[in-house]
Amino acid sequence: MIDSIDRDILSILIDDASTSKAEIGRRIGLAPAGVSERVRRLEDAGVVRGYEVRLDPKQLGKPLLAFVFVTEAKPSQGFDTPTALSLVTGLEELHKLAGDDCFLLKIRATDTDELNTIIEREINPVESVTHVRTTIALQSLAERPPLAGHRLKRHTRPHTAAPRPRHS
Repeated sequence: MIDSIDRDILSILIDDASTSKAEIGRRIGLAPAGVSERVRRLEDAGVVRGYEVRLDPKQLGKPLLAFVFVTEAKPSQGFDTPTALSLVTGLEELHKLAGDDCFLLKIRATDTDELNTIIEREINPVESVTHVRTTIALQSLAERPPLAGHRLKRHTRPHTAAPRPRHS
């Protein structure tokens, strides 16, 4: 069971996974050992599945961001389309969709030439793919880690109750 203290810890880790246990403890009013134990429990329960570094794709030569919508034959006749699509070069995310399209791929590439090569050589040849539609992002205005857009809990030091006045 995840309690409010766990949510405080998770909220801090979402913002910066490299925050030390001591700093987390300072922010939420818990000893570092207590933070470590809670984080270990969250990891063991699969709530925390890992820690990631966020890279700047432009500085690494991959400034182009494309969303590729894929439709597959119905039924796919036993072909494992998700596995084939998960091997695509530059793939950052792969989602199964409801609606006209079957899959959404988030792909990073150097330029439109590389993107075209990926589509022509790696997506179109997939046996079950019947249609591919691509949208290129002109500018990324907000990119966040998973659940960063949700307010898990405000991470501030807990308030202590004010002393009650004594009545004589």
